[in-house]
Amino acid sequence: MRASLALGAGRGPRLAVLESVKRFPGGISVTDLSEELGMSYMGVKAHCIALEKSGHLETRRGISSKGRPKLNYRLTEAGEDLFRGAGNDLTLAILGEAAGLFGPAAPQKLLMMYFRTEGARYAALIRGDNLADKIASFARIRDSEGRICSLISGSPAEIHECHDSLADLRRAYPGIDAMEEAMFSEALGINVRRERRDGRTIFLIG
Repeated sequence: MRASLALGAGRGPRLAVLESVKRFPGGISVTDLSEELGMSYMGVKAHCIALEKSGHLETRRGISSKGRPKLNYRLTEAGEDLFRGAGNDLTLAILGEAAGLFGPAAPQKLLMMYFRTEGARYAALIRGDNLADKIASFARIRDSEGRICSLISGSPAEIHECHDSLADLRRAYPGIDAMEEAMFSEALGINVRRERRDGRTIFLIG
């Protein structure tokens, strides 16, 4: 996330609010945000109002589980931009040069090598005595790397990722989707499927 997003007082809490809102593409209420963050309702509300004024959040009317109207906050395009960072311009340029030097198949080969290396790296980092523990460990690792993950237990288990740091690369090289599936499968030692749902990337495991 770009460091310039938080100005003045409340930097840390506002970062936390933005990241929590990012986890809910459809929007989230102040009440739910305060529960997620363990912060007071009024404190979260003040940060949401400030972030709305700065153009990073917007509101949308919704209905609560009890059928009552509620106000949800979600990221604006400017808010989403804060998570995009510097992008992958250098990587795209290098892959383009590789295609010019070694032929059109070179970028795909380089990307395959990268994801194989990543799969081996994750396999070495993952901890756990059983598959459930390993999946939870993997989700924590991915979350620590900025993917904004949540784990949904079940059969299959699901790792939900709200931030795609490879989005611009993926548009140029759609084959990355299959490579990412293979990387997850290699890291966990079990079949993994990737899909997009409600603005999130979902990895279904098992």
